[in-house]
Amino acid sequence: MSRLRPFLRPLVIVPLVAIATGAAFASGMLYERDVARARDEWGEARLLSTAIDSVRVNALDSLPGEELIRRAVSGMLRELQDPYAAMLSTDGFEQYRGTLQGTGRGLGIAIRRDGASHRITRVAEGSPALMAGVRAGDRILAVNGVPVAATATAGVFDTDSARAPASQVVLTLWRAPHGDTVRVAVPRTAWHMPAVAEHGLLIDSIGYVRLSTISARSADELENQVEELLRRGAQSLVLDLRGNTGGLFEEGVRAASLFLPRGAIVSSLVGRGNTDVQPYRARQSRWTELPLTVLVDGRTASAAEVIAAALQDHGRALLVGSPTYGKGLVQRVVRLSSDIAIRLTTARWLTPRGVALERRTGKGAAAHGGIEPDVLLDYAARHDPYSVPSGWSDVTARSASVAADSLAMLALRERWPTRPLSLLEEHFADSLSAMTPATIRAADARAEWITVATRHAVLRVLEVERAPEALLRYAARDDAAVRAGIDVVAPGAELTRVTPQPLPQPLSVPSGRRAQPRP
Repeated sequence: MSRLRPFLRPLVIVPLVAIATGAAFASGMLYERDVARARDEWGEARLLSTAIDSVRVNALDSLPGEELIRRAVSGMLRELQDPYAAMLSTDGFEQYRGTLQGTGRGLGIAIRRDGASHRITRVAEGSPALMAGVRAGDRILAVNGVPVAATATAGVFDTDSARAPASQVVLTLWRAPHGDTVRVAVPRTAWHMPAVAEHGLLIDSIGYVRLSTISARSADELENQVEELLRRGAQSLVLDLRGNTGGLFEEGVRAASLFLPRGAIVSSLVGRGNTDVQPYRARQSRWTELPLTVLVDGRTASAAEVIAAALQDHGRALLVGSPTYGKGLVQRVVRLSSDIAIRLTTARWLTPRGVALERRTGKGAAAHGGIEPDVLLDYAARHDPYSVPSGWSDVTARSASVAADSLAMLALRERWPTRPLSLLEEHFADSLSAMTPATIRAADARAEWITVATRHAVLRVLEVERAPEALLRYAARDDAAVRAGIDVVAPGAELTRVTPQPLPQPLSVPSGRRAQPRP
């Protein structure tokens, strides 16, 4: 055997050398290919740079180089045919990031114009206005000393604090029920805007949560509110996603996971070329058996649709409302410089059944795309409790508002009981029958005016009383989607449960007397 070794050694070495030579050659080819590819890419980049320089130097009506670059990027995004692609300035980037992080920039109040003033209908939890002592039911008479009738209030309340001309806003308020005038300084500061806009018990056993956005920590807020409602006795839940335009994809996955078995596929992301499917599974499973209804409409989109689709596909909830928006895409923001960023669509998300959502088109019965609800409603949008019939004139609407306001303030000053609301409504209706404008002569028109004014009076009492759950229950009575959602989880349940309480003597209003306008 030892004699054969000198002859075997070349037989082993030669193939090894050949293999090494081939590997080196292949590596060289790959290297050359990569270099060529990089050379081509740099060549394309140089082409773009040369084009911009040529325009800047030679064009008769040229623009500064920085502006040319901005417009070149903007044109490139337009050519992508991506409806969600956009170039963001520094302010736009900060605002977009703040929205996803749940950062509020306004004062945190919802207002409704009412004559020469603006009534505050809601003050957000954690907002600067709440911290400063602003209350629902207050009327804004002036902003920084300027009467609201002479200023653009929307810009004052919604302006980004980073660009605000002053560090605070001084509001002059008329405060119910005694008509006190107070001045409140509200600082312009960033604050966390809760993702859960409303929550409470619709009846003793049915909880309600309205998730208005899918921002950072939305799933935690949802979990905390559901936990609180269950502690108070809720045995089923109505989750309202109407008007929720989405936000963070991962946060939507976390929110849906609360109601799904651990390990269940919530959604999947698909990248370029429909390859590399990445499933996202439930990890924070909490309530896998809780009876659940989800309300959706045409403005339910993006990460909110992730929640709705996951709960529907896994049979965890019935969807009630109208077809959703149909935004099955995920965007990413890339910072290009200190003052330019771009937003691009980088992936498509799929439902647990592997379906990609398409944009909803058409209206009514002809609509298709998005997520189809299990219970389809003709009108699924959130009901505005302060709405008036579409055929009403401004004069008629104003007369109902003035009468309702005057009667509500009287009820608050004299401390009328706010429960039961059914008897309070009856009391208001009896009083308003003597306050109906003489110009409304038809019996059905008078009855309609009294009904609307009664509802407004009750709402204003509940605003001033700061009774958000009673306000929620009362407003929900006219919301078709909420009523349908209750029927799904608890068929036959009544929306309100009241216990009779004694009321004061009915208010007597002389037939010739009219309610006096309030500020």
